[in-house]
Amino acid sequence: MYLTGSKQFNLDAKARLTLPATYRKDFEEQGQVILIPLQDALYGFTPEGFGQWVQSFFEKDGKKFEPGNRRQVALRRKLTGSAVTVDIDSAGRIALGRVDAQKREKLGLKRDVTVVGVVDHFEVWNTERWEAENAALDDELDALMFDED
Repeated sequence: MYLTGSKQFNLDAKARLTLPATYRKDFEEQGQVILIPLQDALYGFTPEGFGQWVQSFFEKDGKKFEPGNRRQVALRRKLTGSAVTVDIDSAGRIALGRVDAQKREKLGLKRDVTVVGVVDHFEVWNTERWEAENAALDDELDALMFDED
């Protein structure tokens, strides 16, 4: 799975989002999307991809999750406890309304949203915030791409 591109959408009255057609096949096979609000966007993963993403925080330098490490336990609990699993309906829509209303409000996910593909997941942004973030990234692109040694 390689999610790319960005596209603007309008949420319907029930806060449902129609997944972009190019993303649907990857998600419809599993029938569900796991949503987690982070930073300035709502991240969407396949169930398998979410598990891999969570594990990536702990599997570094040959190490694995340590159940006796309070920090790791707290991080895993926060990530999995903040996530919501939603079904994909027959029209290819997911119910963003299942995400806590205060979290959606904080992210500004009311009507106009932009869905951005980020390789292994997608992000749902408030369109105005995405446009500002994208413009800032345009200005920083060279610095992000190339090490300045």
